[in-house]
Amino acid sequence: MPWSVPESNPLGAPFCRQQTNFLSQVKFLGSYTVPRVDVQVSGAFQSIPGPQLSASRVTLAAQTTLGRAFTNAANKTLNLLEPGTLYGDRLNQLDIRFGKLLRSGRTRTSLNLDLFNAFNVSTVLAENAAYSGTAANQWRVPTTIVTARFAKISVQFDF
Repeated sequence: MPWSVPESNPLGAPFCRQQTNFLSQVKFLGSYTVPRVDVQVSGAFQSIPGPQLSASRVTLAAQTTLGRAFTNAANKTLNLLEPGTLYGDRLNQLDIRFGKLLRSGRTRTSLNLDLFNAFNVSTVLAENAAYSGTAANQWRVPTTIVTARFAKISVQFDF
């Protein structure tokens, strides 16, 4: 319960000390050149935890049970969720590159095709934390998502 005062904190600051769970991240990076055809295949995979969820509500003094004015403020922002307890969806993203190597003397040219977000996930990276309690509530509306799958063609010339 976010509104109860823990016995270890008699001053009433329930979220002063935060403990979060262990959040794992997995990242892999690798490349391999297929010998006979001189094609380089490389990729990067990452699996990272989603954003920490929060909910806050701006409360006026008249909306409290006491009905008294707040000290030095017309309103207060209240945390509705205990920090570090809820998280958004995990991001699993794969980026791949295929490159054809062309060698001529001391020079090397690479014709590349990059594929970003190969799984085409649309994981939420950031969202609105303001809770209003009305029908037009915008809480948990995404503000940033992972960029959709896209490809890039490039040429690299080494001399």
